[in-house]
Amino acid sequence: MKYTEEHTIEYGECDENQHLKLTSMMDLLMQVSEHQLDEHNIGTNDLLDQGLGWVVTQYHMQITRLPKPAEKVILTTTASGYNRFLSYRDFSIEDKAGNALVSVHSQWVLFNLKERKLVPSDEKIMEKIDAPKLKKMPRFPRIRPLESYEQKKQYSVAYYDLDTNHHLTNSHYFNWLIDVLGREFMSKHRICEIDLKFDQEFQYGEEPYSCVSYDRVDQTTLTHHALMDETGSKRAVCEMKWQNK
Repeated sequence: MKYTEEHTIEYGECDENQHLKLTSMMDLLMQVSEHQLDEHNIGTNDLLDQGLGWVVTQYHMQITRLPKPAEKVILTTTASGYNRFLSYRDFSIEDKAGNALVSVHSQWVLFNLKERKLVPSDEKIMEKIDAPKLKKMPRFPRIRPLESYEQKKQYSVAYYDLDTNHHLTNSHYFNWLIDVLGREFMSKHRICEIDLKFDQEFQYGEEPYSCVSYDRVDQTTLTHHALMDETGSKRAVCEMKWQNK
């Protein structure tokens, strides 16, 4: 089942170069998904009453361009399928002419918040949003962490970084992934593709490191990222593809 909303990009959702921030992009995608679930009484509050929450495990994103302030866009989400433990959801951002600006595939699990463990997919929830049961698992690009990274910067998980599942919110990961690249890099490059895989959440008070290395070929730069805890254990890995502006 496809769910669609219109949205006008606000100045506060954009960076200094007047492009939609990746953090704002993620907030918009989560918002449209939540609105769809709320229509069927299976949103965040409904799940919290059952002690459950959705946890994302992987994203694959293709970005043609990021919209600008005052631009009207169409936000779309579809629950694209599920199997025993995994659920899949697609997102898109299109301009008013229907041209794709952003396309996202994502993989999720249903999580018992008290016991901190995943639970099987709920077929009744899936039926409400017309998600088909899948025989084959959709494939995502494989992301491997590097042995070492060129740069790293330490951060801290603050109170307003937390979501209703009580760990670091999805969009905030992008603050750390982008910040470590620096202002000069961001002013000279355009994001084209993102693969992000989560292995373990961050919680309040932790002080993780955002790490990055660079591969440059002609007009393209591939950045390799890892978010590590203080012991050096990798909690999330990411690859981003950039074009020179």
